[in-house]
Amino acid sequence: MEKRDEIMANIKINLDIDNVGPHQKLQFKDETSSIKIGLYANNGAGKTFISRAFRLVSHINDFSLLDSSQTNKLLTTDEKKGTFLFKITDLNDPDSVKKLEIKLNRNSKPLINDNTGYFFHVFNSDYVAENLELNGYIPPSKDIQGYIIGKPHIDVTKEKLKLEELIENQEKIHKKIKEGIKKAHEELDTLKISKNTTEYKQIKFENVIATIDVDEDESFDILKTEYQKLKTMPDGLDDVLILDYNIDNSLLNDVKKLLSTVYNKSNLPQDFVDKIKFKQKFIEEGIELYDSDTKKCPFCKQKLDETAIKIITCYNDYIQDSEAKTIREINEVIDKLKELKRDIEIHYSKFDNINVNFNYIKQFLPSSKKNKLKILSNNEKALNEIDELIEMLSIKKENIESTKFEFEHQINNINNFLDQLKKELKDQIEDINAINQAKNDVEKEKLKLRRRLCNARYLGIITEQKENLQGNKKLNSDISVLKNDIERKESESKIDKKKEVIKSLKYFLNFFFRDKYKFDDENFCIKFKDKSLSDNATHVLSDGEKGIVAFCYYLATVHMIIKRESDYKKLFFIIDDPISSMDYNFVYAVAQSIRKIKDHFDVERNRFIILTHNLEFMNLLKENKIVAHQYILKKNTINGWSNKLMLPYEHHLADIIEISKKDINNVDENRLHTIPNSIRHVLETICKFEYRNKDIGEFISEKSELNENGHIYTLIQALSHGTLSSAPINDEIVINACKDVVNFIREDYPGQIDT
Repeated sequence: MEKRDEIMANIKINLDIDNVGPHQKLQFKDETSSIKIGLYANNGAGKTFISRAFRLVSHINDFSLLDSSQTNKLLTTDEKKGTFLFKITDLNDPDSVKKLEIKLNRNSKPLINDNTGYFFHVFNSDYVAENLELNGYIPPSKDIQGYIIGKPHIDVTKEKLKLEELIENQEKIHKKIKEGIKKAHEELDTLKISKNTTEYKQIKFENVIATIDVDEDESFDILKTEYQKLKTMPDGLDDVLILDYNIDNSLLNDVKKLLSTVYNKSNLPQDFVDKIKFKQKFIEEGIELYDSDTKKCPFCKQKLDETAIKIITCYNDYIQDSEAKTIREINEVIDKLKELKRDIEIHYSKFDNINVNFNYIKQFLPSSKKNKLKILSNNEKALNEIDELIEMLSIKKENIESTKFEFEHQINNINNFLDQLKKELKDQIEDINAINQAKNDVEKEKLKLRRRLCNARYLGIITEQKENLQGNKKLNSDISVLKNDIERKESESKIDKKKEVIKSLKYFLNFFFRDKYKFDDENFCIKFKDKSLSDNATHVLSDGEKGIVAFCYYLATVHMIIKRESDYKKLFFIIDDPISSMDYNFVYAVAQSIRKIKDHFDVERNRFIILTHNLEFMNLLKENKIVAHQYILKKNTINGWSNKLMLPYEHHLADIIEISKKDINNVDENRLHTIPNSIRHVLETICKFEYRNKDIGEFISEKSELNENGHIYTLIQALSHGTLSSAPINDEIVINACKDVVNFIREDYPGQIDT
């Protein structure tokens, strides 16, 4: 980087460009003492794209008319998104940052965020085309209207002093609020909450001042405790189980059938039946085990006598009897009812265990803190009613002919209870799945809690700063009222914009042309020899003169973007190649006119960025101390410009040497189109040095190193002028031409190559 002026740098400039024209990931920063910058760039390096980006925010444009076409023209080919960031930081006050940010999304209107407070005024080829070329170089006047609020006749000194006092008080309040925000950030940093969290980034001054509402009910301290609790949750906890309902209540239909049906009694003697029917299950089991061949007791294994065998025969007859079968069926249903009771009790026991596990896990998870499983309905009545059915069936066994049972109420109640139990268990599934998901995705749970912590801390700031926020709101109102009062009083003195534009046009036209061209107020056009060029300015003016007229109009239209005199202090000029097609005298005059901007517009300090690909102009700006800092844009990077002047010859030769070292596989094709012009410039310079009046073609034919390459003359005659050539010229031809030119110079002027 170059050595800085003696004045200490107090400004930091950042320029970050991504996918704008040829600029991909261009990042530049430097510290300067003033914003009077010169930026040199090769043709094709992309300087015009920089001026076009600034022109999007030029105050001479109607922002509402911006559309997707501006975005698509600026974006790098095949890229969908791009950004342009220009930032100025006061090193004496790092919190004072002026930032212009443009976001580009293909097929969408540019998104512009500009808090610089500057009035950007941009001159480039687009400005000339839209304002002068389309109008035949007759300065357009129809858009020049309105007034500039000037210095008032009414003294508002007292009001302005009061306004300064209010603003100072407001800044003190703002400082306290910012300190509160800083403290909140520090507390969140202690919890290791990422600064990239959206809610963390929302804790900023603008939101606090506006008291933007966020959704959070818990306090920061409570959430902080929950966050610490969450981090203590043991690893590998089993999921809370889901209890599937699997109770079969179809047996209630069997109960209904048994109790409502009249069954026939046995034909066996009643006293015999009465003795055995209440031990029927035992008898049935014995008959099942009895072996008639061995005639032994199935239980004690003793040999049975004839009497015992007769009794067994009677038992067998009874078992085959219909009454016995009915009693057997009743016993089976009683067993199933007892099993139904056990199933219900098992479901309740499992649910109790599930509920315990649920409550244990939820203590770690803030998102589940308010969740709880609904306690199952009381089952005591249903169990009692099942017992009542069992009792009815037991009575039925004593008299299977009886149907005097009132059982409908119990059966209905039990069915309703089981339906309710099934529904209650199903209703728990969503809560159980939710807690399992939260447990198994604990990182997501932590992120959710970190976001809530940020929101809670933000709301804490609002509470802590309540008095300051109320004071700021009142000051805002007082400041607004006072500003309106000052503006009303100042508006009594107005300056006609069109008159100011005409005055400046005359001044700068006279500066450049003296008496050759003047300005015709009535017809709003250039006059030549007292004749208005309202119809033929394009034909009378030379190309260089057209450029001067355009630049004069650009300078004069500063007044169009000014609303009040104080706005002149906010001017920021972006000037891209103002000296195209001009001779040296005009180039010098352009440089001097830039110097005059400060005095002519009565601005406190000049702010400008001048972009150019003309080395002489850049050196002129530097030598005359018009720019304070110089840089060079090359290969998508911006670097400091050395104190040593670089002549065009040196610059062109450096490009030729660089290309001569490349091969067809690694050369940057975007740079080859300027090389024929560089070859022409270098060879013509050497030719004029050796032979003042010799033709370049003759010179090449006399130099064997050059003449042996049959393409060099074609390149400089055709491609350096941008015309089409009938000869097939490709990248390899250009590279080989560079190599031969370098070899020629190394042979005849080795110091040009080796130093």
